[in-house]
Amino acid sequence: MPSHHVQRAYAFACLSCGHGWESTYDVGATTDERAGISDVHHLDHERMPSPLQSPKCPACESHKIRIMRPGRVASAHLYEP
Repeated sequence: MPSHHVQRAYAFACLSCGHGWESTYDVGATTDERAGISDVHHLDHERMPSPLQSPKCPACESHKIRIMRPGRVASAHLYEP
């Protein structure tokens, strides 16, 4: 099974508490014999679910998260709760 490794960076902003953060994930994409693709995400060498599926704020644990291109956290306009 061929595999391909890339890095993907995302910026996140919590819509509940206003916390913002960025993370870069190592992603291994594997293609099986039926051309099915599966991704395995790692953050700091720890296997993680995709950050695009049900992200959670590390500050307040809310799932109300805005996902943006990297470098956008400082420019995000968030309301105060």
